[in-house]
Amino acid sequence: MVTVVHGRVVVGIDTLADSRAALEWAARTAAGRGADLELVRGVQLVPAPDPWSAGYAPQLLEHLEEAAWGELAAAREAVAHGGPGGGLGDVRATLVHDHPRTALLDAARSADLLVTGARRRSRLRAGLLGGFQLGSTSLFVASHATCPVVVVRGPAAEGARDLVVGFDGSLAATAAARWAVAHAARTGDRVRVLTVWRSAAHLALGLDPAEVHRTRAADETAVHARLEDLLRWLGEEEPHVEVSGTVVEDDHPEDVLLEAAAACALLVVGSRGHSALTSALIGSTSHAVLHHASTPVVVVPDAEQVAHRRRQAEHARTGAPARPARRPARH
Repeated sequence: MVTVVHGRVVVGIDTLADSRAALEWAARTAAGRGADLELVRGVQLVPAPDPWSAGYAPQLLEHLEEAAWGELAAAREAVAHGGPGGGLGDVRATLVHDHPRTALLDAARSADLLVTGARRRSRLRAGLLGGFQLGSTSLFVASHATCPVVVVRGPAAEGARDLVVGFDGSLAATAAARWAVAHAARTGDRVRVLTVWRSAAHLALGLDPAEVHRTRAADETAVHARLEDLLRWLGEEEPHVEVSGTVVEDDHPEDVLLEAAAACALLVVGSRGHSALTSALIGSTSHAVLHHASTPVVVVPDAEQVAHRRRQAEHARTGAPARPARRPARH
């Protein structure tokens, strides 16, 4: 029997201990897709502060390379003995002389998925950073990659079969929902689309209570209609996938998504925005769930973001100015 290879999954490797959960998820997913698996490690020396230190740079680089190849070999061995399935394509290890996040972004340009782990921080650092638990490399690639990025902190809940999608009507959220049903078609999982909304009518001062009620009712009707349109569309794309939708009224969508994620196999959100701030690049809700979700999280960019990020990458390579992305008008 000939295995047909479909695409490539890239996984970032730091130490095997920090990367094991991400590696296992990536290998299992690549096997399910019949895809190749590439293990990527970036190694970069910081500039020496003085000529005396610079003299030791070659030996230090050699030591870092040896350690990196050791981690890659251990990761490859773990895949070979982990039994992800017979559908796995080629497995290769790549060492790149660059910052890890640059190495991952470059490797992921032609990939279907980029998978990273979430390094643990000390309690002190977590406290100083408001409890945020995601490493800078994972957050950066989730904000800049041209393919979906999966951040794996640990395994999903045992026996979980639901993929939860956060949907707010944006292009990125629609892309996330489409990715989720395509993934579920391969895995046999169910898809739950979760819309969290809050009407702004109650914030309007001086409005007649009856007008506030009418405005809120109209907003709620629009939210439900938008979700029903999406569910109908998803059902046409993947008729064999079980898809359901839920609308929740709440001021804090990240809390609702995190609660739902606790019992799901995968949480899927859209990437939004193009600000120079990393947190704004992926939107506040996606930012929050990336930091705090215990289950694997997928961040999916929409077509506009993919095009913009490719222009940015081209600008970084050639120095040509990158045109700003055109955001669709909101109606």
